Amino acid sequence: MIGETQVRAALNGIIDPCSVAAGCAAGLDDMGLVRRVELAALPHGMHVTVTVAVTEYGCLMGAPFASEAYRTLSALPGVASVDVKLDDQFDWDPLDMSESYRDRLVHHRRIRGGVIPIRPLPGTSPCSGKAGAT
Repeated sequence: MIGETQVRAALNGIIDPCSVAAGCAAGLDDMGLVRRVELAALPHGMHVTVTVAVTEYGCLMGAPFASEAYRTLSALPGVASVDVKLDDQFDWDPLDMSESYRDRLVHHRRIRGGVIPIRPLPGTSPCSGKAGAT
């Protein structure tokens, strides 16, 4: 029987293109973009409902993430049906990333010669780094 761990692992195989552009590829779960996993047993397999997010309002990856998540999860053994929802909160924060990915990202940035803080400085926006930005 498939569980949440297997679902999250499968979704982590879907790589966020912005992480690739940053030079340190990460899957949806490591990026903190898998908001919810719900499993319900059916007579012929498991019904999987997942909610995925994007990092900011206006990100064009919502539909591609949802489509790829549906395709990926539908192919898992024991999955009878899949429902993929998009999170409409747009409240992603760098602290949503897995600790292991944050560590990998810090190491990658050090090697590149610069460290960009993952935790926003007080009074700054977590996305822009500009004081007073929201």
